[in-house]
Amino acid sequence: MAEGDSYEVLEPKPENIERAADCLQEGRLVVAPSDANMGLAVDPHDIDAIDRVYKVKQRDRSKPLTLMFHDPSDWTEYGSVPDADVMNGFVEAFWPGPLNIVVNRQDVFPDELVGGMETISLACYENPTWRAFVEHAEPIAMTSANISGEADGQLVDRGMAEEHVGEAVEYIIDGGPHETTQSTTIIDLSDTSDPSVLRQGDISVSQLNDVRDCF
Repeated sequence: MAEGDSYEVLEPKPENIERAADCLQEGRLVVAPSDANMGLAVDPHDIDAIDRVYKVKQRDRSKPLTLMFHDPSDWTEYGSVPDADVMNGFVEAFWPGPLNIVVNRQDVFPDELVGGMETISLACYENPTWRAFVEHAEPIAMTSANISGEADGQLVDRGMAEEHVGEAVEYIIDGGPHETTQSTTIIDLSDTSDPSVLRQGDISVSQLNDVRDCF
């Protein structure tokens, strides 16, 4: 375990991951690895903690956080789409993995989490440290662990996370190097009759269309 000015860096051991998960559920913030950027994690039910995320990131409050969970099939607890077969096709093909899917939100989280929007971004990643963490703390909300607009197109690594948000977090879980080359792909399935790609990452439009030719 290493120490920063106001945080501790934890090796991804089971006891440390459980400790960080407990901390998150007490309303504090944790940095953890994901399938792309190091992420700033928060309890999605805790309005005060969500407020701290927006403040430390200097993030526009109209930009929602992403909701994350361990089991791909759990998406129905948090969102809905007009045609579930479309959603399930992408879930089965790419989750766990670096794909965020925007769906219509279920009314189970505060408006502050999603900027008052009627949709919510869902993710289920494959990074083993992330999976161990979210299994203890799920669901969690997450955003990249950097000041908004200052990543300059690069993935947020531990060094950037420490520099940008270290003073605001309790723990940083060291998850090792990224396996992806860019931020996650994001698709919008809130209207399955007119789906769209909001951002292309390592999962390409061609790969998406191999599952369902709709982009």
